[in-house]
Amino acid sequence: MPYLSSSNNPWIEDAVEGISVQNIYVDPDVSGGAALTDALASVVPGDGSIAVVVLSANAATDTPYNTYILEQLTAGASQQTVIVAIGDDLQAASAAIGDDALRIANENESSGGSLQDQLVETVTEISAEAPTSPGGDSEVAGPVIPLVIGGVVLVAAAVTAIGLIARRRRRTPVVSTDPVPPGIRLRVNRLRELRADYAAVPGSPVAAETAAGIDALASHVEQLFTRLDARAGEDQSVLAEAEYSDKLARLVAALDRDYLLDLLTRPDLWDAPDERIAEVREALSAVSTQIVDNIKQVNARKGLLFQVSLDSLIGRSELRDWERQFKQSSGE
Repeated sequence: MPYLSSSNNPWIEDAVEGISVQNIYVDPDVSGGAALTDALASVVPGDGSIAVVVLSANAATDTPYNTYILEQLTAGASQQTVIVAIGDDLQAASAAIGDDALRIANENESSGGSLQDQLVETVTEISAEAPTSPGGDSEVAGPVIPLVIGGVVLVAAAVTAIGLIARRRRRTPVVSTDPVPPGIRLRVNRLRELRADYAAVPGSPVAAETAAGIDALASHVEQLFTRLDARAGEDQSVLAEAEYSDKLARLVAALDRDYLLDLLTRPDLWDAPDERIAEVREALSAVSTQIVDNIKQVNARKGLLFQVSLDSLIGRSELRDWERQFKQSSGE
């Protein structure tokens, strides 16, 4: 099984174990789980390319940021695409079709249909978008025919062997062509979700500026890893991933709806709101500036330099618990 950091979340652990042996996992606490499983079984491809996980809303309690569960499932899954419903929150990540997976999930979530309809439609649309594997089941069908002549015992043995081969194939990780590492990609996707939230705040120049800053940051992150993939050695890409996996996750937590966005829309409910807002905006600008500097270093074939610290954000008591959870999930 691919590497999965310690999550200390039993829902995640059970789900990862579930999709390691099958493509559909519905948590026992989910109402109507049997009907959901039956409906999904009719549309989820049997080639092991898509995993669907359905969890109760309780699974997201105390998670450090919105896409944390999706990130953990993607890291622990061998399937190329992971679709997850946490309560009524529908998310998806895919190495096959990239950002389109999350877009499809978001569109179906806002459709107003039942969760079952949303999941079925999301699976159907992503399956249609994803490239199909050539050959299908024809590779394993051929050997069965001559074995029938040998007798029932040989046929049974062949069927068992075919099942094992198919299962191993389903569990073989698919190599992504996306130059942005999966964990970083999830953070970029979340940034783009938040950008839309800030852009939708009426009459707030700060929210509009933050939306523009988030959009620029997401673009810069993609440019950095694209250029690293094309021009730099693997060691530089690994360094950048280690640096920005932490910083982007912290920044996403500060930009999320329950912190900066809430500060901008309900400053009357916070102590020192102006100071808090300034801290997050400064952190956003600093990280974006450092990434642009890193891009310039890549273009000049120089080693990457990292000088930005987000300690001011972690000093806030509201974000301190999140930092502890982050370190636990990272095994630090």
